[in-house]
Amino acid sequence: MVADAGAARFYDIEEIGTPRQNTKLVERAVLTNDVDLKSRGESVTGRVRTETNTDRGSGPVHPMGARRERYRVELDRRFGAEIVRQTGECTRGWKQGAVILVAEPQMLGLLREPMRKSLHEGIALKELAKDYTHLSVSDLQDRLALSRLVAAR
Repeated sequence: MVADAGAARFYDIEEIGTPRQNTKLVERAVLTNDVDLKSRGESVTGRVRTETNTDRGSGPVHPMGARRERYRVELDRRFGAEIVRQTGECTRGWKQGAVILVAEPQMLGLLREPMRKSLHEGIALKELAKDYTHLSVSDLQDRLALSRLVAAR
């Protein structure tokens, strides 16, 4: 499973058994975080959003980013709970095996404990703190092979 604050992609490893390639990753599901930029406290134009007070006598205008950080983390936590739920559905019926969790560092921190609690005790959780959501399936498998998390193609 590969995730960031905007999307999560779920993969399976399939054995092929051909002379050139033993296994390959197959994308099974995609989960997107449908929170728009304004609700995340980010500007659509890329500029820092500020308070709307334009009265010169009221003093300087301060960025809203500090106040919205807790709100952003809560949105990420809710999306993380949905990722954990989806992972639980994907692994239902597993008695053993491994889930490889690849996520940007902040999302990995939000997912780690809930993910461990949701998995059956025979399922191992392997982690990698990288943002690989933008990679193609073959590039992802190559990067995971370099980290020794999956077999090389």
